[in-house]
Amino acid sequence: MTISKKTHPLFFLVVIVFSLISCSVERKMAREFVDSKPDISVLILPLNTILKNNLKRDDIGDTSNLDAWQVDSAAIANSILLKDVSDSAFLEIYINSLFEEFERLGVTVYDESHLDSFLFIKTPAYILSIAQVELEEYYSLREESEEFGEFVYHKNISLNAVSINSWFELTRLNPKEEGHELFYASEEVSDFVDGYFSQNIFTGDVQFKYVKREMELDDIYRYCGILGKRYAGYAFDYFMNEYISDNFPLGKERRSFMRFNRENRTIDPTEDNRFIFLE
Repeated sequence: MTISKKTHPLFFLVVIVFSLISCSVERKMAREFVDSKPDISVLILPLNTILKNNLKRDDIGDTSNLDAWQVDSAAIANSILLKDVSDSAFLEIYINSLFEEFERLGVTVYDESHLDSFLFIKTPAYILSIAQVELEEYYSLREESEEFGEFVYHKNISLNAVSINSWFELTRLNPKEEGHELFYASEEVSDFVDGYFSQNIFTGDVQFKYVKREMELDDIYRYCGILGKRYAGYAFDYFMNEYISDNFPLGKERRSFMRFNRENRTIDPTEDNRFIFLE
């Protein structure tokens, strides 16, 4: 545990930065889109395998006599979780979750077996291709800190972590303009830590007390189901914001990307926790 001198920010003079920037036009149009229950169809193109990469290369010992493929293979064999992840089980949960959430959002979903009928759809339709899914195992450093008197106490905890990285390609059926969108999203699953700093009232000593629950294989499967649901929501947000852009009043400037929360049916501006647009 490390100790640093406490800083005394003088910006306790409330920095209120016009957080409520006007986005009334975007919000109104987003609400119109949702309430109209748009007739949107999505064809999901899945994949059969996922990439796995164990970044804990220092844990596998001497690799000087191994080629790159052997090093990768040894890394997976020495991983804590990746070696036991079933591609088929992971993708089944992931894709089923995508399907189910799209349907809850009122989107008509197709799979590859219905490609012929899908291609003749006249209402707005999209092809969502899951281009790649990658799992990376590594150590994640979590830092906790708390102020006691004039000092700030720090505790760094090393956690086992797995990132779930996804790439999507979204193509509109019969678009006005040629092209497609590439999206990327990444989420981390890690060991769970519950802890707190405690100061001895007699000696003044400070300790960080915590319990750690190590991540299990089921946590990865459970989380990939959460991500399928979340990414279907992000795709719906894209459809909604595309509608806003296509119909936005001339002479006005868009200020916000809007996010729809299906469970409480709220619409709010957002900047993070959504797809990263790739060139």
